[in-house]
Amino acid sequence: MSGSPSTPLARQARLLRRILKVVRKERRLSQQEVADSMRMPLRTYQDFEAGVGALDLRKLRLFARATRSDPVALQLALFFKRPEVALYTLDSKLPMTFWIAFFELLNKVGPRLNVVPAGLVLSGMRRMSEEIDEYLVRHAASAESFLEKAWADIYNGDGDGDGDDDDEVAADDDEEERGRSDG
Repeated sequence: MSGSPSTPLARQARLLRRILKVVRKERRLSQQEVADSMRMPLRTYQDFEAGVGALDLRKLRLFARATRSDPVALQLALFFKRPEVALYTLDSKLPMTFWIAFFELLNKVGPRLNVVPAGLVLSGMRRMSEEIDEYLVRHAASAESFLEKAWADIYNGDGDGDGDDDDEVAADDDEEERGRSDG
């Protein structure tokens, strides 16, 4: 994937380098660890990450496995020039999930898929998008609620640990008072 810096292949190589590097670093893996997991020499991996040579989809799949990332997201990030696609779906693996669902539909309806209107699919995707957004709002609210409740449970609203310390301190004060009055 080399060539002069302005050729499409050179731009693709730079983009591939950015995508692979950001995913590897997000996973906190060294080049050596990824190379070992891909069962290739370090230099071969370094060339791959640098975008040297032709795009190798087999290596891209091996990289996805080695970094526990989404192979479909890696390809989409490269195709659409959007590295964040690979990063934002690193753990959820949504593009691969969509591909699996599409593949299941393809196996079910076969050539009839050709007559499915794009608007129908888009409408379904929008409903799904709304459900995901609602889930994320509920998830954020429940996390915030959990933290508030945990904070309240820990501190019982009065700034001390479990509330029993006041009784212990009062008992110690009473003992000290008795000790002073006895002596």
